[in-house]
Amino acid sequence: MITRRHLGVFFLLTLCFLQCENTSRKVEMFNQQAQRIQVQFAPDLSLNVFSATLKQENGAWLLEGETTVPEAKRKLTAFTDSLLGKDNYRDEFLVLPHPALGDSTYGLIRVSVAHLREEPRHAAQLVDQTIMGNSIRLLKNKGGWYLVQTEYGYIGWMRRESFIRTDSAGVERWKKSHLVQVTGLFPIIYSGPDENSLPVCDAVLNSLLEYQGKAGEWTKVQTPDGRTGFIQSKYVTHEVNQPPTREHLRERIIKTAKGMMGIPYLWGGNSSKGNDCSGFTQTVFKAHGIQLLRDARQQALQGEEVHPEENFSNVLPGDLLFFGSGDRITHVGISLGGA
Repeated sequence: MITRRHLGVFFLLTLCFLQCENTSRKVEMFNQQAQRIQVQFAPDLSLNVFSATLKQENGAWLLEGETTVPEAKRKLTAFTDSLLGKDNYRDEFLVLPHPALGDSTYGLIRVSVAHLREEPRHAAQLVDQTIMGNSIRLLKNKGGWYLVQTEYGYIGWMRRESFIRTDSAGVERWKKSHLVQVTGLFPIIYSGPDENSLPVCDAVLNSLLEYQGKAGEWTKVQTPDGRTGFIQSKYVTHEVNQPPTREHLRERIIKTAKGMMGIPYLWGGNSSKGNDCSGFTQTVFKAHGIQLLRDARQQALQGEEVHPEENFSNVLPGDLLFFGSGDRITHVGISLGGA
């Protein structure tokens, strides 16, 4: 016999089932839309941040996540409003840089080579490097680690000791100062204009230093964190951030590339101390005023596409050669030219 009590339990279970089904359906709809928004605004997660979660917590809806793309946040919020109702959920989705960083959301690299890792721990995979004098954007921090974005858009975790923290005005002051660019592979900056004086620090190809004057065959420089020293003048140029000189550009690119022969391969490496394939091409081209993107698949989208003839006679010295299968680019190199 079915009693009122049994009917009450049945209706309660049915209601719970329907509510759970409705919750799951809304979460699924949200996830599908979030995926579409990511594809539209942040298709390459090495260049932008996007993560979004919708869940119920203590019976209330909660939207969590973060992105570096403000328009993605606006699109996601508009969809969530239409899905749940504007006042029916708590919005904890952030646009980076994280508000807790305040105005100091930039940094200047103070060491010769600074590592970017996949996760905020030393054992995590190295994904990139950036070098002394370059600026970075600070996105958020976790302990002694900061999620940063390089000048060419690449994102990774960096230790706090690798940079000095500043604001946009500080970066602008640095870039407008009289800078010199290092042309040697890994010269030493000394405390005096003499190789017998104590070292201050090392530098690498393309490092940026502030010019302080001349002392014979030496140039006095200052690092982003205020240390002063002397570097041999033959290892620096005053032509910084200038459009590349077209004359003999291809020959100069090949000369720089050959000068880096023997430098060890390093996955994620992007300096004259060690590099991977795309780090090598980026470093070489940067030495001649050309800023390539970080990964081979990204570099393949730059420049003018060349369809090689059967004997490669139309491929010139300094052209980038890409390797892979199908549409997937996995390797890049620099052509020496010739059939």
